[in-house]
Amino acid sequence: MNGPSATAQEDLWIVRGTWTTFPNEVPALRLENDSNWTGINAVIARAADTASSITIHNTDSLDHLCALTWGNQFNTLIEAGTAATIELPALPTGVHRFGLTDTIGERLGAFSMVQVGLTEITTNSSPIFHWNLGDWNTESIAQIDSGSYSGEGAQYIPDQFTINEQTYPATADDANGTVEVQLGDTCWIAIANHGLMDHVLHFHGFHVLIETSTHHPDRVGWSKDTVPIKRGEGITVRLVANLPGMYPVHNHNLIAVTNAGFYPGGMITHIHVQP
Repeated sequence: MNGPSATAQEDLWIVRGTWTTFPNEVPALRLENDSNWTGINAVIARAADTASSITIHNTDSLDHLCALTWGNQFNTLIEAGTAATIELPALPTGVHRFGLTDTIGERLGAFSMVQVGLTEITTNSSPIFHWNLGDWNTESIAQIDSGSYSGEGAQYIPDQFTINEQTYPATADDANGTVEVQLGDTCWIAIANHGLMDHVLHFHGFHVLIETSTHHPDRVGWSKDTVPIKRGEGITVRLVANLPGMYPVHNHNLIAVTNAGFYPGGMITHIHVQP
């Protein structure tokens, strides 16, 4: 049975809402499947090496720039209350970042991924999960939205860390992020780092095989239990579920497994292999 995966959706909506995470409540923007706020960015799929397009509807009161960040190209202005179609080039197989590139749009969190060619290289019995990684300075987010932002100062210190716009323990209930498979199954995990810092994910119980990387193609084929993901990088890993049980996956940076300094939180999720 297939697990969660991206959709070949033709439209996305820029939607404004409020992100509530202990102990903060901050303004947020997301790329949604429709005009209703869920707080979770949509993930889309495209065939490899095939040009396509996607229409973005801007329901916000501000203009925004939207782009596929592969090669830092294709910025498109989407005026408030209007829609614009973005032409996507033929892309290689892998995970590519996609979202708003203006300061408010990016820092308020309207970013996601395009999974390219993954359904073609997996099988019908191989589910595809996804992890959108984010780090957030909630004080800066409020300042950016209000127009009072003056920069991060000498050091960027985020206080929230997320997988699919959620912090642990909410990540454990995310069907797209929590890896739920049967013993002997093979699954794929698409990962995009949308944060302002590098992240390192550590897998308990398993080594994963790196299948694609936008920043480090030389690492394709590596088998690792600890996987660094550079800022702006998209990677795909393959996991063979050869051990039954429940295993954590977490960021290897201590601050990134906290919510506002409280542990455990942040970038923690699970692999659940059922016998």
